[in-house]
Amino acid sequence: MRGGVGNLRSLLPAIITVVVLVVLWQLLLPLTHIPSFFLPLPSSILALLISTRIHWGYNAFLTLSEAVLGFALATIVGVALAVGIAFSRLLRSVAEPLIVAAQVVPKVALIPVLFLWFGFDVVPRLVAVFLVCFFPIVISATAGFAAVDKDLVDLVRSFSSSRLLLLRKVFFPSALPSIFAGLKIAIVLAPVGAVIAEFISSQAGLGFLILAGEAQLDTTLVFAATTVLVLGSFLLYGVVLIAERLVIPWSR
Repeated sequence: MRGGVGNLRSLLPAIITVVVLVVLWQLLLPLTHIPSFFLPLPSSILALLISTRIHWGYNAFLTLSEAVLGFALATIVGVALAVGIAFSRLLRSVAEPLIVAAQVVPKVALIPVLFLWFGFDVVPRLVAVFLVCFFPIVISATAGFAAVDKDLVDLVRSFSSSRLLLLRKVFFPSALPSIFAGLKIAIVLAPVGAVIAEFISSQAGLGFLILAGEAQLDTTLVFAATTVLVLGSFLLYGVVLIAERLVIPWSR
């Protein structure tokens, strides 16, 4: 309970700052005579968000579900690869340069190619999210496994422990803080990857709405969809924070 209250108190300055900025935006924008198609009023954005003109729930669910599935796939593959790197010097020497090279390739340039390879359904969007999330997860997990206390590893090995037991009892508990650091970075990037993929090909989703608003010069729609995207990203980040506290309460 104290932790929850403390977290809310720590968020108050940011919340108050955002509220003040939005109020100033609402009050001062009409005085500047800036046209609404250039910068909409917060009240107009809110009116669109609560209207039934657009099914916000469906579009947000579509984008965030793509983000979560791609993130989950990147987590499984990234952590598994990090485990292999931790136990195999050969795999480490082969995989690390390839991982860095894959990260250097610009994702925006690669995503259109994914649609040519995998078609125009949900698969390339999941792959796009996977590519965006994979690097921070595998690098953080690898660093966490590499930082395990060597004396502790030697001690457990002296009892003729198997690699599986060593991984479960020593490596994973020690590396979990680093793994979750990578997960928190990746979960924020995941919705961005989903939206970029939706820019290329989609019939629904927040990326589709943003692109449609830009094509129609409807900046109110663009800001509204972006607001939903930001709120959804905060929600996903909060879920990862809760998972971190449940899994590794000793790191707090």
